[in-house]
Amino acid sequence: MQQNKNIPKVSVLGDANVDMILNLSNKNQLGDPQLFSGGSTANVASGLSRLNVPVSFFGSLGNDMYGKFVINDMQSDGIDTSNVQLLDDYSTAMVIGVVEENSDRHFFIWPPENGAHNQFEINDDMIENLLDSEWLHVSGIGLRFQPLQETMLEVMKNFRENNKTVSFDLNLRTELWGLKKEFKEVVLKAISYSSYIFGNLNEELLVLFEGGLSSLHNHFEDDQKIICRNGKQGAIGIDKSKQIFSQAFPVAPIDSVGAGDAFNTGFIFSALVGETFESSLDKGNLHAAYKLLGHGARHLPNYEQLTKFSTQFK
Repeated sequence: MQQNKNIPKVSVLGDANVDMILNLSNKNQLGDPQLFSGGSTANVASGLSRLNVPVSFFGSLGNDMYGKFVINDMQSDGIDTSNVQLLDDYSTAMVIGVVEENSDRHFFIWPPENGAHNQFEINDDMIENLLDSEWLHVSGIGLRFQPLQETMLEVMKNFRENNKTVSFDLNLRTELWGLKKEFKEVVLKAISYSSYIFGNLNEELLVLFEGGLSSLHNHFEDDQKIICRNGKQGAIGIDKSKQIFSQAFPVAPIDSVGAGDAFNTGFIFSALVGETFESSLDKGNLHAAYKLLGHGARHLPNYEQLTKFSTQFK
């Protein structure tokens, strides 16, 4: 892999929080809970910045010890945090994750509804700063509550109207909140503004759309691409003309928290530097494999580490 020095700037908008992880993968040697920075979009921002992509993060955190912990991590990774709001009246959300012996994970969020990340609102200056980049990445977890829902849809629409790229990770978390008709309509509106739509094949895409895998392409426009993450089976890329199957890399997972975000990071990075749809799927799987071999959602490589890691599979 060769590093491209002229990588377009990326804006990432959405959730940032802390992850408190209890790892039960080895019940004979239980350790203390571990604290990491997290958040679906924040994880992608961190991963891209480590790959030398210029990244600006837009979102809100509580003006508390956890919010400052997250800000410090972002800045250490080289992310522009000048558009992050620290709020006095709301708490930084904590995601409590339990990792089982088979690497499956279960999440619990506190506070469940009024976390600081849901309170982000933008002004005209922020819109201008956002549109200074060529790519926007967002996550469906930001659509659950106001005012972040309205903010996210407005920004996505602006990018679409300015012919810029939008990547949207569905991240529906139906196991926590279900999928009511009203929310499904909001998700479909967000999809209409998106260039790339990421989602778990069975838990999200086939829940949103009837007809099975073979007819998924019928629900999207000609210029949209669908990326179906499928766990140990790898990923499937779909557009109007084809389906591409990309196999997962064979690793023994230690911790699967953030694996989907890591996949998104690898895919976006590959697409940013002009690689093909098929190659971007492969890079997504490679990046996810690297993450699976370490604890926490931020076990993510820099460019040199990713290059060295890729040589194991040649």
